[in-house]
Amino acid sequence: MMNAIGKLSSFVGTYLTYIVLAVVVWAYFMPGAFLWAVPNTVLLLGVVMFGMGMTLHATDFKLIFQRPREVLIGTTCHYTIMPIIAYALVKIFQLPPELAVGMVLLGSCPSGTASNVMSFLAKGDVPLAVSITTVSTLLAPIMMPFLVWALAGQWVQVSFIAMAMTVIKVILLPLILGLIVHRIIGEVYLTQLSKVLVLISAFAVLTIVGGVIAINGEKIIELGFFMILMVLMHNLLGFAIGYFLTGKLGLGKRQQHSVTLEVGMQNDALAISLVSVFFTPAVAIPAAVGAAIHQITGSILAGIFARNIDKLEAREQKLSMDESIVPSQH
Repeated sequence: MMNAIGKLSSFVGTYLTYIVLAVVVWAYFMPGAFLWAVPNTVLLLGVVMFGMGMTLHATDFKLIFQRPREVLIGTTCHYTIMPIIAYALVKIFQLPPELAVGMVLLGSCPSGTASNVMSFLAKGDVPLAVSITTVSTLLAPIMMPFLVWALAGQWVQVSFIAMAMTVIKVILLPLILGLIVHRIIGEVYLTQLSKVLVLISAFAVLTIVGGVIAINGEKIIELGFFMILMVLMHNLLGFAIGYFLTGKLGLGKRQQHSVTLEVGMQNDALAISLVSVFFTPAVAIPAAVGAAIHQITGSILAGIFARNIDKLEAREQKLSMDESIVPSQH
C-alpha cells in the first residue's frame, strides 16, 4: 500500500505542472465537479499549511539565525519586488478595480511550498529556500494586510485587523499545529507519512484552483491572453529582478538560484482563500492564472538553473584536477 502511495506521490511531484493544466481544463468544461471546493477554500488551504508544518524541522528555524543575511535578502526581495511590480503593472495597463486588487493581492503573498520543490529541481540551496518560505509565511499576517491596504486601498476597503486575523487562522494556526504533531509523532513516522502529505496537499491546492476556474472560467476566457500576459510579466520580472539583485548582493550561485525562485513564486492558494472571505470572485482570477503559470515558468527556470550548476561543477572539477597535476621533474 505504502509503495503504491510512494509511486503516486512521485508521479504527482514529477508531473504537477501538467496536472494543474489538466485540472484547469477539467474545471472549465465540468465546473460542477469543483463547485464544492469554493465554500471550503479556507479549510483546504489550512490542510496545505498543516502539511507544511508537518514537514518543517528544527534546522529550518536554526538556519534563520545561522544565515540571517541570506534569509533577510530573500524575504525582503520577495516582499518588495513582487508587490511593487504588481502595482506598476496595474497602473501602466489601467486594470479595472477587481483585477487591480487581484494583482496586488497576488503580489503581496508569501512564497509558497512549490518554490521549495523548484529549488530542489534547480539543485539550489533547498534549506535556504525552506527558511525563506517559512519566514515570509510567518510575516504574512502583517505584510499582506499592510501591502493590500497601502497599494489597493484606492479600489477596496479592507480591515487590516480582519485580514490579519484571517491570515493567522488560515496560515499560522495550521502551521503551528503541524509542527506540534510533527514533534509528537517523531521523524520515523513522519517519513512514512510524508508521501501521503504530498498527495493531500496537492489535492487541496488543485481543488482550490479548480474551484476558482469553475466560477470564473468564462471571464478568464474573455480576458484571455491579456490576463495571462499580466501574470506572466509579473512572474518573469520578479525572477529577473530577483536574479539581478541577488547577484549584485554577492550570493553564491546555488543561493542566488534559490532566492530567485523564492522571489518570483507566490502562494496562489492563499490569495484565492482570502478572496473567498473578503472580495468578489473575479479578484481571484490573477491568482488562479498564476497557479498554472508559476508551475510552468518555475519548472523551466529550475531546469535552466540545474544545467548551469552542472556546468559550474564540471568547470570546478576540471580546475581541481588541473591543479592536482604536479609537473614532472627532468
